[in-house]
Amino acid sequence: MNCESFADMMLSERRLSEKMKILMYFKKNHDCYFDNTVIFKTVICSMFLDHCKPDVDNNLVLTACLMYACKKSVISFTEEKRKTYLEEGAEYLEQLGFDDKFCRICRQANRNANITPRDKEGDILELIDNFGMLLDRDDRRAFNPIEALFILENENLRGLENFYLQDFKEFVMEMENLETIGLDTTKIITRWQTKINELPKYNIVKGIEAAIEYRTTAKKLYIEGKKIEVNKDGIRDKKQEISADRRIKHELAKQIDEEHKFSELLNLDK
Repeated sequence: MNCESFADMMLSERRLSEKMKILMYFKKNHDCYFDNTVIFKTVICSMFLDHCKPDVDNNLVLTACLMYACKKSVISFTEEKRKTYLEEGAEYLEQLGFDDKFCRICRQANRNANITPRDKEGDILELIDNFGMLLDRDDRRAFNPIEALFILENENLRGLENFYLQDFKEFVMEMENLETIGLDTTKIITRWQTKINELPKYNIVKGIEAAIEYRTTAKKLYIEGKKIEVNKDGIRDKKQEISADRRIKHELAKQIDEEHKFSELLNLDK
């Protein structure tokens, strides 16, 4: 695999789960940071893009979300490394064939590069990167989504302008407070947070499988939850609750089965 073809492969593949598989195989032979924390953030990014529909190239943003931390350290993340890993990553991405715009966006996941004017795509990466606070770390517990929003707005981005901050706050609050009576009582983002924190950090195969199942589940829960909000009285009828529950489970099983047609590629022993 040459450098230029890798960039083309990542950008030409539109399916997120397939992008993850490409990166997983690339990581086997190259010095590229990729673990379940990257999968977690990219799924949150995908949900935000689907929900808010910002005026950006979704494929470009999701590819950047998978790649911007490609030179993040797998060992202790020092303050010095925090200041340099995005620049080192952008230089590496250039070698892989990604263009100047893509690399500039990746540099904007934090403010160390001090790039102005900022790209909208870079503002999205910044929000997603900060939402890594939902992940467990050796030196602290994971924050819940509401705590993370507060820290994001009042500490990490205090005094800074981010084009999508308000949209992101509304997205998180809706996903966490959506009423899903008779279907699921778990908050949608918290459900994903719990799932990914249960997995070994470097078991990427399990992370990809979890991402596929979660994205399908979250979408169905959101759709059914919105129906409940529109017709709360009717849905409380027990027969309607059972019917809705069966329908969501049937559709979920069908979509997961369709997505898992590529499952044989996840067998790394072949």
